[in-house]
Amino acid sequence: MNISHIVAIIKKDFDIEVRQRYAIAGIFLFAVTTAYFIYKAFNNLSGLEWNILVWIIVLFAGLNAIVKSFVQERKETYLYYYSLFGPLEVIVAKLIYNYLFTIFLTFVVIFVFTILFGNPVKDYTLFLKGLFLGTLGISSVFTFVSSVSGAGSSSGTMMSILSLPLVLPSVLLMERITAVAMRLITDTAIAKDLYILASIDLLIIGMVIFIFPSLWKA
Repeated sequence: MNISHIVAIIKKDFDIEVRQRYAIAGIFLFAVTTAYFIYKAFNNLSGLEWNILVWIIVLFAGLNAIVKSFVQERKETYLYYYSLFGPLEVIVAKLIYNYLFTIFLTFVVIFVFTILFGNPVKDYTLFLKGLFLGTLGISSVFTFVSSVSGAGSSSGTMMSILSLPLVLPSVLLMERITAVAMRLITDTAIAKDLYILASIDLLIIGMVIFIFPSLWKA
């Protein structure tokens, strides 16, 4: 696995996003508009509502963003990649890029919610741990399902059917960890929850790395 090839693929994806400003702008507009709509509808949110709504917006905005990772690629593009890169280089680059994008999207949503509703977080260290581990699980699941969908014919249907059930354990654990960080609930086993979430992330990433080379050859 060549690190320079991974960097080249990440740079290529970033350049495409910059050139297609309308696509990335639409994703962030969806997130910001949804947050503003919630603000106009409720004016104020409790800490529990803040926690749930932030992750719901991140979840669906992330789904819209990552779905195009492989689905938008043409068969000719796959052949071009096949001649230049190995399957592990492609999937690792996609995982890294989508993870960074999801983190950035999450911070944008949290920033907008903080401006509109304030910030109920009390333990920022724990909150960030849950955020980084949770978004890793979300982006990894969406990347995996996008790669499977890109190899099939009914991509949109497969994404909606496969992605949400697979990402549910990561989202529920992340919401629980961030709720503890906001002092909404008390959990003396929060360290165990972090380890479980990290284990789920590693399991998903391992599954993606193991299965993708077979999809690559298909």
